Amino acid sequence: MVFPAERGLDLNPEDKKQAPQGLTHEDLMTLVGPDYQQLIFEPLKWLKIVQDISELEFKSPTGRHENSNGHYIIEQIIGNHRVYAYVLKPESRKDEKPIGKTSEHKHEDYEIEALEHYFLLRGAMSLCLNEEDQGIVQNVELSSEKNPHVLVRPRTYHQAEITENHALVLVVMPNAASIPEDRLHIPRARAA
Repeated sequence: MVFPAERGLDLNPEDKKQAPQGLTHEDLMTLVGPDYQQLIFEPLKWLKIVQDISELEFKSPTGRHENSNGHYIIEQIIGNHRVYAYVLKPESRKDEKPIGKTSEHKHEDYEIEALEHYFLLRGAMSLCLNEEDQGIVQNVELSSEKNPHVLVRPRTYHQAEITENHALVLVVMPNAASIPEDRLHIPRARAA
């Protein structure tokens, strides 16, 4: 028997609601495939960010971010880079059909231009890009089979949404290790 604490499930005694739960290694092997760790490792080795898979800190259960359906497998600073790997899958929201989206956010310049390389390792997703200083909005369709990479420029609001059952995504932010956590993700301000 698996207990809620073992599955990353917390019970809030004040409101008796369950906090979002993370996925275990076994969940990820079933959802994405038994090779999911190798899929994440290979491009990082090719990019010379790591040389051995043991350098990666795989989370089980996965981490969660506010306003995101992403299940974060890796959130790590390696050398001078920030590296993220996550799975998006459909999840239910209050009285809505299940969706799989990340939060909409951007990265400001903080002594460097914060670029993000998105690598779609498995599945398919759409990445909505909104370059605020250029007034350009575009949707980029990514597929692990056809178009697996896109570069997100600084000051570009972006949000990923799955277009298939799930997506395994690797994000590399070169030279971004020095950006403080509180300056890293800036959500879009919503009109009141």
